[in-house]
Amino acid sequence: LLRDGYHCDEHHFSYMPTYTGPGQASVFTGTTPKIHGIISNDWYDKKKGKTVYCVEDDLIKSVGGDFKNENRSPKNMLVTSLGDQIKLQTSYKGKSIGISIKDRGAILPAGKMADGAYWFKGGKEGKFITSTYYMEELPSWVTAFNDLKKPDEYLSQNWETLLPIEDYTESNADNNPYEQGLESDADPVFPYDLNRIKDKKGYSLIKSTPFGNDLIADFAEAAIEGENLGQDSIMDWLTISFSSPDYIGHKFGPRSIEIEDTYLRLDQTIAELINYLDKNVGKGDYILFLTADHGAAVVPQELMDKGVEVGYYNDSIILDAVETAIIAQFGVSGLIEDFSNYQFFLNREILKKNKLNMNEVCNTIVTSAMKQPGVKSGMTRRDLESALYDDRIKSIVQKGWNHQRSGDVALIMHPGWMSDYWEGKGGTTHGSPWAYDTHVPLLFYGYGIESGFTTKKTNVEDIVPTVAAVIGVQPPMGCTGVAIHDVLKK
Repeated sequence: LLRDGYHCDEHHFSYMPTYTGPGQASVFTGTTPKIHGIISNDWYDKKKGKTVYCVEDDLIKSVGGDFKNENRSPKNMLVTSLGDQIKLQTSYKGKSIGISIKDRGAILPAGKMADGAYWFKGGKEGKFITSTYYMEELPSWVTAFNDLKKPDEYLSQNWETLLPIEDYTESNADNNPYEQGLESDADPVFPYDLNRIKDKKGYSLIKSTPFGNDLIADFAEAAIEGENLGQDSIMDWLTISFSSPDYIGHKFGPRSIEIEDTYLRLDQTIAELINYLDKNVGKGDYILFLTADHGAAVVPQELMDKGVEVGYYNDSIILDAVETAIIAQFGVSGLIEDFSNYQFFLNREILKKNKLNMNEVCNTIVTSAMKQPGVKSGMTRRDLESALYDDRIKSIVQKGWNHQRSGDVALIMHPGWMSDYWEGKGGTTHGSPWAYDTHVPLLFYGYGIESGFTTKKTNVEDIVPTVAAVIGVQPPMGCTGVAIHDVLKK
C-alpha cells in the first residue's frame, strides 16, 4: 500500500471525542458529529433522560439468535454514508455490506440503505449475527460460515510472537507494569494459551487477539463470494473494520509487544486480502482506502515514570466540585442532570423554575472545573453555538458538538491526562482532541490511484469526497470535507 498507493502522512480527526462510533460515522459520511449526530459511543439522551448507545434501536431485534442488547441499526445517524450514495447512484442495484467484530463498526460505515451489516457475537455463541433492520433471517452464506466454527480453530492455538521475541525492538519489555493482559491473575507474557483462557472468557476472547482480524478477513471473503460483490459492471461497497487492534491496545497499551505483533500479523492479513481481491475481483477493478477510527494515548504512568507531568483525573471529584460551586453561587441543587463524555448536561426545568441564566451557570461550571487536576479549560453552549475559532483545539471541540444531542459545557483535559479508571491497571484509552488521539494513517490504493504521498494536513471528512470523486458518485448529503487534490491530480 505504501509503495503502490497514495499516503497522507498528516491525517487527523478534526473533532472530539475520538471514539469508535463517531470515528466510523465520520470516516464514511464525510462530516463530523456536529452534523451526523453520532457524538460518542453512547451519550445521555436529554429527551429520554437516560444513556443511549449509538446504534441501539428499540424497534429492532437480533437475527441469528434471540439476543438481548443486539437490537441494532443506523437509525441514530442523521445523514447518508458513501454506501448510501452508491445505492442511489446504481438505482439500488449495487450492494452495500458492512463487517466488523463490533456492531457499530459494521453498521455505521455500511449506511442507512445497506443490504447487510454483520458483527461478531462472542460469549458462548462465537458467530456472526445481524438485525431485523436488514433482514428476517441470516443469508445461507452467513449460516454456512458460522457452521465452520472458525473461532474454535483460531482459539485452539497459543498466541506466540510471529517473529523471535528478541526482534521486537519497538516495544517495551514483554512483562511491564503498563499492561493489563488477557487475565487479571496472570502475567501479560507470551505465549498465551488461548484454548485455556477461552474456557473462562468464552469466544469474546478472540476480539483481544490478532486472530480476530483473521476471522474478519475470512468473513469478508465469504461475503464477497456469498453476495457476488464486484462480479459485474455495477458498483458494490464493502466496509471492513478490524477492531482487534483497539481491544488489544486498550489492554496492553500502544508500546507493547502484543500490539507490535498484532500489526505485524495484520500486515500479512491485509496482504492476503489484497491478493484475494486481485484474483477474485480483478487488479485495478476496485478502490481501497485504509484508515483508523481514532488513535491512542501512551499509558500515563509510563510517562510519569519518565518525568513527564501528566496524570489521572477523577470524574466524581470534578462533578462534586462543580455541584458544590453551583450551590454556593446560586443556592440551587440538582442542576447537573448528567456528566459524561467530558460534558455537563443541565436540568432545564430547574433552571427555569429558579429563573437562572444558563450562561452564568455554565461559566460557573467552567471556572470550578478548571481548578481540578487534569482540567485544562472548558467551553459553554454559547461558545459552541456562536463562536468561530482559529484555535485548533477549540475548533475540534466545536466540530464534535451537536446542538440537539450534546451537553451545555464541554471540558478539555490537559494533554496526556486520563481517567483514573485506568490508574494502576495498565492499558490505555482514547477520546481527547490531542494529536496522539487524532493522528491516524490514510492510504488510498487501486483504481484511479497512483503512488505518492503528501505531508499536507488532511482531515477525516476529506476521505469520502476523495473516493466519491474517483468513482464518480455524489458525496453524502451532510458531507463537509473536500476532496484531497493531490490524490486526484494524476
